[in-house]
Amino acid sequence: MIKSNWSCKSKIQESDSSVKYKKLLVILPMLVLGLVAKEVSAQPKTHRLQTMFTHSDKCLDVVNDGTNNQLQMADCGNFSGQLWTIDSTSNAPSLRFRNLFTGTNKCLDVVNDGTNNQLQMADCGNFSGQIWKVNSTNQKGYVRLKTKFTGGEKCLDIVNDGTNNRLAMAQCGNFSGQFWKITKPPS
Repeated sequence: MIKSNWSCKSKIQESDSSVKYKKLLVILPMLVLGLVAKEVSAQPKTHRLQTMFTHSDKCLDVVNDGTNNQLQMADCGNFSGQLWTIDSTSNAPSLRFRNLFTGTNKCLDVVNDGTNNQLQMADCGNFSGQIWKVNSTNQKGYVRLKTKFTGGEKCLDIVNDGTNNRLAMAQCGNFSGQFWKITKPPS
């Protein structure tokens, strides 16, 4: 009789471990899905930058040339060089623009070369050429982009040269190349 009691307890214990195993099989995928969902939601919110002048078919893009610091207006597509994150800075309400292609250590910057009108992707730091202000315009849905470095008189602009893909900081005016739309990329 003792033997049969022992085997009966043993079967109960096996049954308990079997139930625990089955619970683990149910819970484990839920945990993995939870981690994946958390990782997906942790991806940065990205935007496209387009102008009224070049319309919605051109986007601000980082040139993939090995140095990856030059900018241009290029045909919009599913390219990480056209996806921008916009972060607030310690100089609120100022912003910093980073690009998905160049990573979080590079920021949209004005080259400090005396003329101070060229743009580049540069190492992020506490530089006034990387501190941007977004100003409203008289054009619905469009804003002007200015930096602390170049002041309130210069705006991010598209050079009207026929190819219309070069950027510059230019005297602010009522120019469609200075009217920027910050949009969500298509899903």
